[in-house]
Amino acid sequence: MRHVSTKLLHVFVLLMEYRDLTAVAACTQGRVPTVAYSLARLREITGDALFVKRNGTLEPTPHAVRLEQTARQILSKWTQLVQPDGNPVQQAISGRRISIGFSSSIGDPVISEILTALGERFPHDSFITRPVIADTALAECLESGALDCAFVVDGANVPDTVIPHSIMATPRRLVSVTRTDSMDGMESDWILLQEDCDDASPLRGFLERQALTPGHRETVVPSWHTQITLLHAAGGICPVLDFNVPLVTRDRKARLLAPPTSFPAWAAVHFWMPQEAPDRTTLRDIMDVGASVLRDPLRAIDGRRQARQPARPLAVA
Repeated sequence: MRHVSTKLLHVFVLLMEYRDLTAVAACTQGRVPTVAYSLARLREITGDALFVKRNGTLEPTPHAVRLEQTARQILSKWTQLVQPDGNPVQQAISGRRISIGFSSSIGDPVISEILTALGERFPHDSFITRPVIADTALAECLESGALDCAFVVDGANVPDTVIPHSIMATPRRLVSVTRTDSMDGMESDWILLQEDCDDASPLRGFLERQALTPGHRETVVPSWHTQITLLHAAGGICPVLDFNVPLVTRDRKARLLAPPTSFPAWAAVHFWMPQEAPDRTTLRDIMDVGASVLRDPLRAIDGRRQARQPARPLAVA
């Protein structure tokens, strides 16, 4: 694989994982044409199609499957070379205070699970959290030390003072509960988070077009818990990240809606840390703990719940 850059290898690995150009574009905070161009370059370099589209999904060729492990090994080696090992800061007996920002759309149950896992991983440390939006204000908080790191959703423009790490791309869904006073079962009341209305949000343009629909109404709430509670109590429509759908719908009369054509169907979860972080090793550990929960939060939450349930005594005949 001559003349292949680490950037192209990263795109290739993401394509192997997601099998979707739009998902990779969301994950890299790029555009679909840019990902398509990278794929064309990879095809030119390797002399192989690498992916064939079947039923709307990119299926890897046998050659792509053979290349995947080598590509991952090269990227891993490169990461080790360019990232300084750093000297881990020794924990004091009293522990540290670590400030972490979270995009509200990650969801309160998932954030709680991440914090629980962090408490187990760092038993002597304290964690202070706050809701954030991936914007320049967050970058300033990271640079000033007001926040140590943040788990963010989307964020089109990454400031130079921030080191972004891509965790995952995830589908964005529409969940609806029919209002009791709805005459035709069609919902036009949107329950949104502040970050959904931010200028940098992929949802912003979509919502501006939806506002032209007769009867369109928006309620912007301060937290994910408030959003979902209001959805169940009053009805309406919410954009929800895919991993949160089971938490919203499993015991409720909520249903998934087919998204409109212009709906931004993919979101990306990133980890932001400041360029001048004094302890990158700890921050990478925090990122790894959060990423392990985010990749399968329902399993993590249910697993912990089952572990806490007392064992039932055996019946004696």
